[in-house]
Amino acid sequence: MDMAVLERILLSDDTYMPLITLLVYLVLWNQINRKEFLLFIYLVITILFTAITNVTGFYKIHNLPLYHFYSLFEVAFVSYYLIKKLPVKTFKRNLYVLINTGFVLFWLINILFLEPLSAFNSNTSSLSNMIILVLCMYYMLELSKSDDILNFQKSPSFWIVSAFFVYSATSILVFAVYKYYILSNMSAEGTKVYSIMHVPIIAKFIMLSVGLLCYKRPSSQRLLLL
Repeated sequence: MDMAVLERILLSDDTYMPLITLLVYLVLWNQINRKEFLLFIYLVITILFTAITNVTGFYKIHNLPLYHFYSLFEVAFVSYYLIKKLPVKTFKRNLYVLINTGFVLFWLINILFLEPLSAFNSNTSSLSNMIILVLCMYYMLELSKSDDILNFQKSPSFWIVSAFFVYSATSILVFAVYKYYILSNMSAEGTKVYSIMHVPIIAKFIMLSVGLLCYKRPSSQRLLLL
């Protein structure tokens, strides 16, 4: 395959990979638990966001403000989705309010004093991924304490949470190194490091698709960790 064609394909993986996952969701629509509708909304918004940023980027239209607002959406939406999956019930609402109040304050401070809308939001992107990572780790910890861990590979929630876990863990490292190179006036090296993001993007949506495919099992064999 021509390298130029391969590069063009990879540059759009953040759009066509969630699109593939969305198609899996639609195929299994009648079998997927209704509580996963939040994931459906997440996929639709992600596709719209990445499609717009890819098109504007291709035509060299300034689109960095969109990344700032997407980080705000991702924390608000994904944290809610993950917290709902936690087996504990007593402090879910307080945890959600605490996380998102703190993030919104940091988001505003970052725009006003550190990274304006005209700059890439490496700080809020890193923090959003850190929040999602911690919530994923908390879910895994609770899963390890239950008998459901014996059949974790059959659990849709395990694969879905693992998808966010892998993506967030990798993103934090990539963003940290990327920012170091940018601050060191080594933009070419920073761009090469950022290209690593193709790997967690593809892995994330493959794992999300696997999680949705777990719903294809007969209802008596499904393991739903809600």
